[in-house]
Amino acid sequence: MLKQKGATLIEVLVSVLILAVGLLGLAATQVMSLKNGNGAHHRYMAVLAAQEIIERMRANPTGTMSSEYDGTVGGSSGDGGSDGSGGSDGSDGSDGSDGSDGSDGSDGGAGSSSTPDCSSACSDAELADLDLYEWELILSSNLPDATGTIAHNAGVVTVTISWSEQHTGENYGVLDGDVDNASFSMIVEL
Repeated sequence: MLKQKGATLIEVLVSVLILAVGLLGLAATQVMSLKNGNGAHHRYMAVLAAQEIIERMRANPTGTMSSEYDGTVGGSSGDGGSDGSGGSDGSDGSDGSDGSDGSDGSDGGAGSSSTPDCSSACSDAELADLDLYEWELILSSNLPDATGTIAHNAGVVTVTISWSEQHTGENYGVLDGDVDNASFSMIVEL
């Protein structure tokens, strides 16, 4: 009978090949998970930012009813909060950031170029300006290329937040890693 030589070596090579393909699949799954996790984080931050401005509007009903909050803020490029900083407590941007507004100058003082000061008593319009300024800082520090739009109509407020989202390419018919626009809207009766 003839002895087979090298059969064990071939079996080991096939096993290593199967293991390598499996590890590549695992790495691809991990990358996909990280990308989807980042998208979920952005959606979560958009919800928090929408709730933040709505609570500020509830605290200033006169400014809300006089449409001081209506308009668009943002549009400047942000880092998307990749360092984990930022939140919905209004303390964002107190670190000396430039506060560029990039707004379209619509109603509500959203186009104000200086930091609103309400360290002493301020009017409803000034409080709305401060709220919008701080909300813009929250958006720019937590979402990439974020814009926030507020529309008030007969006691119903619509807050829409839009940002750039890198997607995985699945079900989009575009290349993996391309940027797509994502948005979140919240409609509240005040």
